[in-house]
Amino acid sequence: MTTPPRVLLAGLATLDVVQLVDRLPRPNEKVGALDFLVAAGGPAANAAVASARCGSAAIFVTALPRHPLANQVVADLVAHGVEVHVAEADGDGPPPTAAIMVTRSSGDRAVVSPTGSAMAERPTPDGLDADTLLAAVDAVLIDGYHRHLSLPLARAARMRGVPVILDAGSWKAYSDEVLAVVDVAVVSDDFAPPGTEGGSDAVIDALLSRGVRCVIITRGSDAVLYRTPVSAGEVEIATVPVADTLGAGDFFHGAFAHRVAELGLDDERIPDDIAWASAVAGASLGAFGTRSWLERPLPHER
Repeated sequence: MTTPPRVLLAGLATLDVVQLVDRLPRPNEKVGALDFLVAAGGPAANAAVASARCGSAAIFVTALPRHPLANQVVADLVAHGVEVHVAEADGDGPPPTAAIMVTRSSGDRAVVSPTGSAMAERPTPDGLDADTLLAAVDAVLIDGYHRHLSLPLARAARMRGVPVILDAGSWKAYSDEVLAVVDVAVVSDDFAPPGTEGGSDAVIDALLSRGVRCVIITRGSDAVLYRTPVSAGEVEIATVPVADTLGAGDFFHGAFAHRVAELGLDDERIPDDIAWASAVAGASLGAFGTRSWLERPLPHER
């Protein structure tokens, strides 16, 4: 039996409470949910689920409190093929819990999530064993949260020649620190380093000037932009039916990380890797919630 590629993912885990609605409620109004879901969430956590679904051995490192709801987060990830390491017990209260509403007609989502504690600067726990966690790992993905865990792992990975991928939705005060340990930055079109004013070329230039080897900008249903040391361009996204956009970006990142882990980081192959990961993310759009799509064949399996 062929050994599966190994992806280490480090970052945020939340508990997502997701409601499907016909429309968002107005102030002081209640609306009935058409469906609902409770599952683990967070950028790196969802990416881990996607990496596992694509065929990788996905190892997820995070911080969670000692609480029954945190146990539910871990149980959901384990049930979907993810090996979970809670590297730090983060208090005794409930885990960060996201309240999410998905509009049925468009698949658009509205999210409220308390992620402030995951952005705080904290000391790295003594028990974080990078050597053990990175054993035979082929790619690392971090989401910028829990830097006291993800940055030491990313630095250790790069010392071993293991490519490090960043999932970044928006610029944060500590983004320079994170970018210093990254080979591939996959950012959204909301990501705007100081002085770039959000222009795509300026954003790419800013990231490359910070030592990133490859930059990818995702733009929802619009073409994905990229620049590598050997090429630059865009990859068109196939039009697919959309029932729910929640988690699609995370699943793109997890699929991309799987692809890099399986085949290696190859500058010339980046457009193909983007197209492959986009097809996986597209498969997640066709059903409500972040888990039901996992039971369906992926495009490359049909």
